[in-house]
Amino acid sequence: MSENGKAIDAPATEDPPYLQPGSIVEVNPQDDDCPRAWYTAIIIERRATSTNHKRYVVHFTDLFQERNRETKPFMEYNSVDIRPLPPPLPPRKFKVGDIVEAYCGDGWYDGKIAIVLHDDTYIFQMSPMCLLVGVNQLRLHRTWFNGNWIQPLDESELAVEAEDSTEKVTEMDSNKGVILESEADNAEASKSGTGNILEGSGQITTEEEVFGEGQLVEVANDEDDFNQAWWFAATIVKPVGNNRYLIRYETLGTEGDTGFVEKEMNSLHIRPPPPHIPVPHQFKMFDNVNALYKGGWCMGVIIQVLSGGSKYEVYLDNQGKMEFKHSDLRLHQDWINGKWTKPSPGV
Repeated sequence: MSENGKAIDAPATEDPPYLQPGSIVEVNPQDDDCPRAWYTAIIIERRATSTNHKRYVVHFTDLFQERNRETKPFMEYNSVDIRPLPPPLPPRKFKVGDIVEAYCGDGWYDGKIAIVLHDDTYIFQMSPMCLLVGVNQLRLHRTWFNGNWIQPLDESELAVEAEDSTEKVTEMDSNKGVILESEADNAEASKSGTGNILEGSGQITTEEEVFGEGQLVEVANDEDDFNQAWWFAATIVKPVGNNRYLIRYETLGTEGDTGFVEKEMNSLHIRPPPPHIPVPHQFKMFDNVNALYKGGWCMGVIIQVLSGGSKYEVYLDNQGKMEFKHSDLRLHQDWINGKWTKPSPGV
């Protein structure tokens, strides 16, 4: 590469064709600002390294280093961060749930179709944000693996795979026979966390309680997928050990309305209530919100501000479009590493 940053005609290398100098590729910078983005670039040259890692100098074609001056950076990346341009596909319409990539911010981002609107427009969900995009900004998500492009399975293929997996697991279980009682005891012991007596050592481990008795919290109704979970107001009744707590729901009553449901839960599924963020006038289109529905807070996105501005049409995960009052909505926040963070606006 010359001193003024222009590409020099470099000889061909033993690398695959897409890594040859002059090839147009996509690069994933793998940084905190764009963890899932792929940006178009040109291979300039291969750099020799002392560790024999294959590193390449690329020149970005759409990503600006200083947008006001329209300068585009030259940067160096490992081969694992580079892939060829995906081959073009015929024009198509997308449906809810399709795994896609959307072009925004000079790069392609992974996500899924949350809502199909009119005139070939869509709500694209890139957790935890939603964007309004046109069909010309979308392409089917594909993965570059071992020199081949692999596209995601559709729902029918996934169902077949799940059935095959179940059959394989059942077959494996049938070949294992019965676990000896002592093995089962050892397995159970290995699952136990802190706060247990260590037999033979005379020591007792202690755990630091994350939540205190009587503390107001929120608990997840889905312990497997926090993105799809509803969060319910609750009170810590008491800690029960092993990072588990007995909680009492504030909005879920028992049968016969004689009291509120109590349940034992792991601390991973408990969080403090989010801080209040005032919205004095009205929410905006495509705001990421939580909606109060059936006693819990469910994540969604504003898709229409109704007349008067005091009611909204909201798309809820796994529930679809629903109408809510202003007072039943709050801005969405994420509980990450013990801190509340508010996602950037979707648009």
